[in-house]
Amino acid sequence: MALRAAMHMHTQRRLFAKTFVWRIIATLTGAMVTWFLTGEVETAGKFIIIEFPLKMLFYYLHEIGWHNIEWGKEPVQTE
Repeated sequence: MALRAAMHMHTQRRLFAKTFVWRIIATLTGAMVTWFLTGEVETAGKFIIIEFPLKMLFYYLHEIGWHNIEWGKEPVQTE
């Protein structure tokens, strides 16, 4: 089943915004798990400082890579 794409391009700003919002959600989740497992707020804080920028960069590069891969894309028929 193919999903039909909208007839517009996404900007780099939109991609960055999606990346940033997702990293906030995922980082807070990871920090809560770290805090739960260790019982240490300081360790959870260190987790946030290291994990947030690193995974945001990896996610951004991942999205750019998939954007450049033609596999799985189908042309949209205009009428």
